[in-house]
Amino acid sequence: MAGKKAAEGIKQQDGKYKHTVDLPQTTFGMRANSAVREPEIQKIWEENQVFQKVVEKNSGESFILHDGPPYANGDLHIGHALNKILKDIINRYKLLQNYKVNFVPGWDCHGLPIELKGKC
Repeated sequence: MAGKKAAEGIKQQDGKYKHTVDLPQTTFGMRANSAVREPEIQKIWEENQVFQKVVEKNSGESFILHDGPPYANGDLHIGHALNKILKDIINRYKLLQNYKVNFVPGWDCHGLPIELKGKC
């Protein structure tokens, strides 16, 4: 189709490769405008207490996720963020499966940061 357009002499518009992709013409914006919409959605969820209502409604078994200490093994890196995000996803998934979710953050490093400093 792109070759056909090029052969017919249809001019490129905004980008070098725009003529190679046939997208439908709609009034729907290509971007979600999430920088504006996300705070609005969070405000609605807070006002309607959506999360609290789901938590109160759940009558299933208890699910407890014990988290380890943050940043115990060296400097902060992307793996720490991935770890927290995955644990959040697990908790939310279990919450939607009718579990009573309890997240227990861990802070006991058993002296590890002091031991690491002592080795330097």
